[in-house]
Amino acid sequence: MRRYMKRNQTFHETLIPLLVEGIGARSYLEFGTYKNETISRVRCERRIGVDTAPIENISDIEFYRTTTAEFIREHAARLAPFDFVFIDADHSADAVEADLWGIWPHIAPEGLVCLHDTNPETEADTIPGLCGDCWRLLPLLPSSGWGESVTLPYHPGLTIIRKRVKWGP
Repeated sequence: MRRYMKRNQTFHETLIPLLVEGIGARSYLEFGTYKNETISRVRCERRIGVDTAPIENISDIEFYRTTTAEFIREHAARLAPFDFVFIDADHSADAVEADLWGIWPHIAPEGLVCLHDTNPETEADTIPGLCGDCWRLLPLLPSSGWGESVTLPYHPGLTIIRKRVKWGP
């Protein structure tokens, strides 16, 4: 008998602000802001949203109307370091991989990255526009030496990656 996951589409909107607060993040970067449902709940000194069509309705968020690749190339180094990054733009494995490794050098030591839509429940959930195939990236993440990661077991999934620079107390 197959056990189905709870289809909680908004779990990340609650968890991410808690993680940002919990690590004491001063800077937050979100790729793919959609309706600002996550970034609007985050509380920290600096919030930056990147989207090709952002809804710029929150005055204390810096919005960049651009692609993630262009943001990384033209703005990331100047605005870094980022304590927390949420990647939720293009859900293809190639795009998520480019976003992750493109922004990685600009993430603060011990910073967190969250990848959204990494645990689709059904084949139907893997179409572009839903989870896509970004879950294919997960087995390629190195398991030691650079950081650590975990994928939470709910649909659509959230993978949390820590840019680990120190092991131990």
